[in-house]
Amino acid sequence: MGTPSILLRWQQTPHDLADRLERGARMIKNIIFDMGNVLMRFDDMELAARFVDNQEDQRLLCGHVFSGPEWIALDAGSIDEEQALSSILSALPERLHDAAENVFLNWDRYFEPIQETNDYARSLKQRGYQLYLLSNASVRFARYRAQIPVYDCFDGVIVSAYVQQMKPDRAIYETLLSTYELDPAECFFIDDREENIATARACGMEGVVFTDPASLIRTLEARLRLF
Repeated sequence: MGTPSILLRWQQTPHDLADRLERGARMIKNIIFDMGNVLMRFDDMELAARFVDNQEDQRLLCGHVFSGPEWIALDAGSIDEEQALSSILSALPERLHDAAENVFLNWDRYFEPIQETNDYARSLKQRGYQLYLLSNASVRFARYRAQIPVYDCFDGVIVSAYVQQMKPDRAIYETLLSTYELDPAECFFIDDREENIATARACGMEGVVFTDPASLIRTLEARLRLF
């Protein structure tokens, strides 16, 4: 959940889009958003610094809480939070147990909106586009989803822990498409990870790697203007 790059890596050039039109590219009707670092921002080191002063301890804390196998298993829906916390604490020195528990239990309170992206998403909804959320997240999502300013605009939501499938595996994309009866040729996917966009494209969607709201707006508006 690190800070996004400032560079936008295009998944398609204007020539690619022209080729798609010649091959029968469709009007985009469905805009699919990732959550972390697209709609919401979270700085794990900043949070760790609230509980420990030493930078080495901050890195150790973040590595075990947010980058360890327990975090992945939570997103996959294969363990619960009690199991995850117990495993995390067992791998950390005792002096960091209180800090680790505080970070683990409260990290979502420091999840902050990327307001420009949320505002743009709401404007897309007002223009008649269908909005969807496709995110790798644990079941704690139910606790913090109201913090996403545009959440009330989504026509459908797929969260990894609830379906026990994760990006970039193709299955979770197919679950989204089948659940909401979407034509992939009419879908545009926005995610901050290139491998997740690659799978979306393999499923027949278009997409772009998110880096900042202004670049997203330029890219998506250029695509939407083709029809």
